[in-house]
Amino acid sequence: MPICVKSEIGPLKKVMLQRPGRELEHLSPTTMEQLLFDDIPYLHRAQQEHDQFAEILRKQGVEVVYLEELTAQVLAEKPELKQEFVEDVIRAAGGTALGYQEPLREYLLSLEDPRVLVTRTMEGISFRHLPQGPVHLSGLVRSGARFMMPPIPNLYFTRDPFACIGRGVSLNHMFSATRNRETIYGRYVLQYHPDYADSVPL
Repeated sequence: MPICVKSEIGPLKKVMLQRPGRELEHLSPTTMEQLLFDDIPYLHRAQQEHDQFAEILRKQGVEVVYLEELTAQVLAEKPELKQEFVEDVIRAAGGTALGYQEPLREYLLSLEDPRVLVTRTMEGISFRHLPQGPVHLSGLVRSGARFMMPPIPNLYFTRDPFACIGRGVSLNHMFSATRNRETIYGRYVLQYHPDYADSVPL
């Protein structure tokens, strides 16, 4: 059985983490509140602290797996899911992403490396990622909308969007629209990754 959690205090055997990435660098004073931060973490220090934490876990015999890597493995092994994944992240990003869904879809589907694709959807996609630049008048006049798809800086709180309950997992609807995309990655891992597919009730 791939998941079996019956205690909050028993020995930890396996844990899924998310290493802080460039999404933290995409926080700005004008977007902090919208993205649920009251300060901008220093990425290099956050990564150092995360790596130390992960190493402590490993030294205690805990297997550490990463959300980004597991999602990329799913898309590498099942390339037929790429289109569906792209549609899901654009739809869940809402707002500006829906207004630019055609160029976003074209850009994301052009990324051949599944790891790069997953990382980009987590870091956020700005207007500079598209070769033709803004295609709507709103993109030319709304200087505050740097991102067609905003970053997801809260991803390293991996316990929030999904939680293990016995042999199953609850996929949680996040209260804030800013965090709704987070659940997508866990859903793809649990439904399609060979370690979990058809074995974990949701």
